[in-house]
Amino acid sequence: MLNSTNTNQNIKRKNKMQRGSTIFYVALMAFPVLQFILFYIVVNLKSFGYAFMEQIKISDTEIIWRATFENFTRWFTNASELEALLSASKMSLIYYGINLLVSIPLGLLFSYYIFKKMPASGFFRIFLFIPSIIPAAAFALTYKIVLNDVTPLLFGSANLRFDAHPFAAIVFYNLYVSFGTSVLMYANKMFDIPPEIVEAATLDGATGIKEFWFVVLPLTFPTLSVFLVTGIATIFTNQYNLFLLANDTVELRSLGYFLYVRAGKTVGHEQDIPPVAALGLILTAIAVPLTYLVKYGLEKFGPKEE
Repeated sequence: MLNSTNTNQNIKRKNKMQRGSTIFYVALMAFPVLQFILFYIVVNLKSFGYAFMEQIKISDTEIIWRATFENFTRWFTNASELEALLSASKMSLIYYGINLLVSIPLGLLFSYYIFKKMPASGFFRIFLFIPSIIPAAAFALTYKIVLNDVTPLLFGSANLRFDAHPFAAIVFYNLYVSFGTSVLMYANKMFDIPPEIVEAATLDGATGIKEFWFVVLPLTFPTLSVFLVTGIATIFTNQYNLFLLANDTVELRSLGYFLYVRAGKTVGHEQDIPPVAALGLILTAIAVPLTYLVKYGLEKFGPKEE
């Protein structure tokens, strides 16, 4: 009888703990779900509707809206719109490719340099993080002034002026600005690596580049994969500080800045909103499956911490 009572009490206690865990999980997951509903669905609900609508002016006083898919097809049938979209897409891919091939490898190497506490590693950690502290507008303005006014005096040449090579100047600026956060994240992950793992690898002869490649990089890969996955979204949204630096140079527009400019031109012109809203849905339809595909590939083929 006593054993039966104890068993029932244990079952009740276990059920209570399970209910508590379920309530905690639901409460925890409710926040991101609510955030998504409020700040994506609700905020963009009207834009979703605009994407499938067209304004028709019947007279000076009468305007009606009708359902249509022309807002989507125009981006592929209108030659000038398609050319502008392809140009912006090409620039976004170039910016992303440079970040992928230059910023990420250098960020990992600098992080490893800091992780190994080599000379001046503390200085580099602060120096690279400075752009994240200074307001973007102030830093971009200072950067442009230094290139246009200071470098010609220091080097006696105008070749380093921003206006001489705007694309290179923009690329360097964005690499440096994004460098600090990635280096900090990679280095923090490296500092979490148990010292005994590194010591065991050293005893097995894994030093220098071997230690980085076979020990540190696989254990840092979860953080790296986050940057790689979220980086897909930057292809479609990142403006690369073009508003602050390039004064709307058409040839340098990324997709993010292209959308920004087109959306800005709709202010006070409601009839121009539908094509921009449709383009946003088109890019979303491309970005979402592409992001999941990259995530799947990294999880399946990327190095495991084990």
